[in-house]
Amino acid sequence: MQLEYALAECLRELVRFVDAQSQSGARDELAPALAYCLTPKQCDDMDRVCDESGWERLNCYAVMINPSDIRHVLCSRIKKDNLDCTQIAEIVAKAYSPRSLVRRNPPTVDPMTERRGDQQSVMLNTQQKFTLNGTAYYATAILEIRVSGARRYLAPVTCYHATEAKKRKILK
Repeated sequence: MQLEYALAECLRELVRFVDAQSQSGARDELAPALAYCLTPKQCDDMDRVCDESGWERLNCYAVMINPSDIRHVLCSRIKKDNLDCTQIAEIVAKAYSPRSLVRRNPPTVDPMTERRGDQQSVMLNTQQKFTLNGTAYYATAILEIRVSGARRYLAPVTCYHATEAKKRKILK
């Protein structure tokens, strides 16, 4: 349990660091380095997603989270949802959790959505809800399988807060 809290605090610190960069002028190289290692259950879930989807399995089960990944989440959630840094840090910390489930990212039905429809998975924390403006949500991280040489790994795409209806769609 202490490790889970420490991980969440490291993620929050990375979000705060990136948020403060515009005032501090700190370079990305000074950011805390962070790699989220999937739990054995999450690795098994990811293997199942790959097998069921006809994708080649991963051979690296760590997700490197860097300042540009966090910057994207901050910009997206501030612009689209009018959230603040503390709320975004909570989403990121809860999404990258040992409690999160790993599932395939359901295909989008919106033709205006710009994203790859293939080889994306979702980390969805169904055990820890959090509240924004009086509404309960689930933290979600979207991950994409990438290949670099012989290495097949997960890379962050974004994080967001999902409603109960979105959670049910993901878990179908």
